[in-house]
Amino acid sequence: MDRRAEVLWSRSLCLRSSATTVAARDVLVVAERHSRLVRLDPRTGALIWEQRVEDCWGTTAVTPGRCLYLSQRGVLHCFELQSGRPMWSRPGLPFHRYLSVSGSVIVLGGWRGYQPVTRIGLADGACDPFDSPYAPGESLAWPTVVRFPPDPDSAVGAVLLASASRPELRLEDPQTGTALGTWRLPAPVQFPDSGNAFHHSDDGRVVFVSGRRTVMSFHASTGVQALWEHERDLPPLAPVLIGGKLMLAEDSRITVVDLTRGGRTDITPLSPGTACAPVPTADGALFARSDGNLVMIDRNGNRADLRLPTRAEQSFTGDGTLAYVIGKGHLTALDVPAGER
Repeated sequence: MDRRAEVLWSRSLCLRSSATTVAARDVLVVAERHSRLVRLDPRTGALIWEQRVEDCWGTTAVTPGRCLYLSQRGVLHCFELQSGRPMWSRPGLPFHRYLSVSGSVIVLGGWRGYQPVTRIGLADGACDPFDSPYAPGESLAWPTVVRFPPDPDSAVGAVLLASASRPELRLEDPQTGTALGTWRLPAPVQFPDSGNAFHHSDDGRVVFVSGRRTVMSFHASTGVQALWEHERDLPPLAPVLIGGKLMLAEDSRITVVDLTRGGRTDITPLSPGTACAPVPTADGALFARSDGNLVMIDRNGNRADLRLPTRAEQSFTGDGTLAYVIGKGHLTALDVPAGER
């Protein structure tokens, strides 16, 4: 890399928080101080607005003009994105956890099988029940929205669903709950508790792990494809695919597979601790480790390291060269520069 990654700012959240959203167009939202949802300036960390919520362990999502927060207590809030003004709230949604938005529909539920997949209207929070194809108690991966050409940046898309017990993917119309297609897999999709199973690659595919060792991709026009068979069991972390390079995180190493030209690189040594899910950066991927050590790998396989003063639990990608790490009551913003190609 031409320049080392730098810490831009760090904000104390006053409590361990799991509710963070980073969206395009410079939007950064985080829950903090037990009962506050705040929007921050991504480059400076300055406060833009704050609103009171029930707790800071819920789930956030951002859609054009609106910010959503589903508290752990089961209240779904909708705020105006620019001002933070409350628009509506809906109680009675405990243990739904997952929160995805497609067009005018909010999709939630499926976490640990506690609650079925549920549809909520974005305009007013009205519930629109439908018959779920998944049995009560069936644990699902966090639903991910798949958008299609000619407008892959559209806010409207289908929802990709996967069960911990069924070796298949299901693509669903969020407006009606109707299946648009199902695809068989070698084994069920692997996913962490409360984490994402899927990564959206820069070429439009969705990448995931089937079983413990098979890395696969999905595209609505071509279906599923096996990309890589690993020789060891992989942890339940979504892989990253960028520029034809498949990047896998393990506790003991990072594996980079060149799917275009062939070949692989195993990156060691790594600091003690467990691996967090990698996230794409401007020119590669960021690998956070629980002890606060960060490893940046660019498309050429070059490595740069950075140590944070706090532990790390999750990382997120921002606009341009921005990335964020959250853990142990702190949110840290990073500038991760692109290297030469």
